Amino acid sequence: GRTVGPKAANLGELHRLFPGKVAPALALPFGMFNEHISAGSPSLRDQMVAAYRARRAGEIDEAALLETLAEIRTRIASLTLTADARARVVRAMAAEFGSEPGYGLFIRSDTNVEDLPGFSGAGLSETVPNVVGMEQQLASVSQVWSSVLSTRSVAWRANLMKNPERIYASVLLMQSVPADKSGVLVTTDLVSYGKGLTVSTAWGIGGAVAGEVAETLVLLPGGGQRLIHEAKAPYRRALAPGGGIEWHAAPDGAVLTTDEKRQLRELVVAVERKYKPVLGPDEKPMPWDIEFGFVDGNLTLFQIRPLVERGYQRAARVVRLLAGGAAATEKKAIDLSASVAFPEKEGS
Repeated sequence: GRTVGPKAANLGELHRLFPGKVAPALALPFGMFNEHISAGSPSLRDQMVAAYRARRAGEIDEAALLETLAEIRTRIASLTLTADARARVVRAMAAEFGSEPGYGLFIRSDTNVEDLPGFSGAGLSETVPNVVGMEQQLASVSQVWSSVLSTRSVAWRANLMKNPERIYASVLLMQSVPADKSGVLVTTDLVSYGKGLTVSTAWGIGGAVAGEVAETLVLLPGGGQRLIHEAKAPYRRALAPGGGIEWHAAPDGAVLTTDEKRQLRELVVAVERKYKPVLGPDEKPMPWDIEFGFVDGNLTLFQIRPLVERGYQRAARVVRLLAGGAAATEKKAIDLSASVAFPEKEGS
């Protein structure tokens, strides 16, 4: 988008099409990021442009470029919002989330280099989970801005952009949802590549997108299902009242109930009715990649986007990994989601 990134744009569309199923959210536009890194002389934007220009001219090597960008990233992370920007954000937060304190926000980076043809950008930039308190929430904005210059993000963009210094970040503030269980649904059978829905779900928040062994099912036409793998994580992530994530023991047994699987099937019918198909390079509709959760048995939606080919292959590897297949030997990190900085459970 020209104003915000695809996460925010897609979430807005999701909210319009599925009212009551999407948590309140607010997007801070590209212009706010650019305003803050373009202040001063030389500005952080000027320094970033100069560093890339010097690299293209052969005046510095790759190591020197990365060192310079790391220094700029540190300075971006230390930025504070201008008085005007702060006032605008505070007013917008009160309008969207209410004036009562204590609510949590997931603060997510949303750049102009995501969800491109053949490239989703999933997992490249930072999300700060369940930030509670106005001052902490505002401080997290610059932290998320700075993640566009992480070494991993820089390396990926170098392969996609002729002018990678033209990176812009919007920030998505999304109210925390105390999901009992959550996961990812892909509207195709990623195991046999036949008809069906592949659903990976785990207990707690961030289920199936943070590396744990999730319950993986293929929901088949006609109401049947195939169990690919049971959930085996002994712990689940939960929202800590004071902010951040805490750990609770995970229940035993099946994760999704019969009614929850029914809701997911009905969701896919509604998605295919309401969304125009997105065609892949083969001119065939791409599967949808849907992040969801359940709170007391009620479905909530976090994200929907086409599963681009690179993401499709990654998703298939994830399913094999969850089932203990050959993908377990791969060294390359596998990620189905926009990255959330969930802490690892000690001793797990």
